[in-house]
Amino acid sequence: MKIYFCDVKKAYCLLFNNYIIRSAFQAIVDVDGHIIGYEALARIWLKDSGLVVRPDVFFSIFKNNDESRDLLFLINRLHLCSYRSSKFFKKHHKIFLNLTPDFFELLSDSPRTIVEINKMLKEFDIPLTNVVAEVTESSAVCEGKLARGVKLISEYGYILALDDYGDEASDFERYKMCHPEIVKISRDFFLSHKASGSYIIFKTLIDAFKGYGSKVLVEGIELQDDYKVLLSLGVDYFQGFFFHKPECVSPCVLVKGSVA
Repeated sequence: MKIYFCDVKKAYCLLFNNYIIRSAFQAIVDVDGHIIGYEALARIWLKDSGLVVRPDVFFSIFKNNDESRDLLFLINRLHLCSYRSSKFFKKHHKIFLNLTPDFFELLSDSPRTIVEINKMLKEFDIPLTNVVAEVTESSAVCEGKLARGVKLISEYGYILALDDYGDEASDFERYKMCHPEIVKISRDFFLSHKASGSYIIFKTLIDAFKGYGSKVLVEGIELQDDYKVLLSLGVDYFQGFFFHKPECVSPCVLVKGSVA
C-alpha cells in the first residue's frame, strides 16, 4: 500500500492490492460562479483488467477492515499530493476531504494523530485553514467519541463540513453535534423535495442552517433550472456536473517509483 509517481504522466497514484487509486477533483462554486475550492474524490481501477470500480462499492468492501483506517489516511495523503502539484491548487482555494466517523473516533482516542496531519499539510504547504474536513454520512460506533474528535479538529482551525445531509446518519442531530461551518445537502435529499412539488420544508431547513451560522451547499446539481431554484432559496455554494465534472490530474495508468 504505497503512493507512486508516474514520470511519464506526471501524476500520483496509490497501489493497493490489485487496485490503482487516483485523485479526481470537482469544483465548488459560490453564488457568483466563482470557484471556492475542490472536493477530492477517489477514482479506482483494477490493475490487471483496467475495469473501473465504483468508489461506494470499493469502500463497502473494506469498511471495518483492519486496513481501512490506514487506507483512508493514505488516500487523503494521495489527494494532498495530487492537489498540491495540480492546476487546481491556488493559495485561496479550499480542499474538501472526506473523513469517516471512525477517523474522528480515532482522534478522540489518539489526539496526537492531529499532529501527524498538521505535519503532512506543512509538508505540502497547504494551510490547515484551507482544509475542509467533511464528516461523512455513515454511522458512528460511538457518537460521544465522534463528537470529541470533531471538537478537536475544529479547535485546531480546520473548517468543518457535514457531508450528504439527508442520507444515512447525516441528520439534524448530527448537525447539532458537529456545528459545521458548511452543511452539504445531498442530491437525493434535494430531489425528494423537488419531486414533492413544494420547497417550503426545504427552504425552512436552509433558513435554520443559516440561522445557526452555517453556509449551505447543495450537491449533485446537473440542471440550470435546479441551480436557479436553489439560488432563489438562499443556497450559498453549489457542486455538480452543471458546473464541473470530477477531473483527474492526468490520464495516469502507469506505476513507477515509490514516493510515499
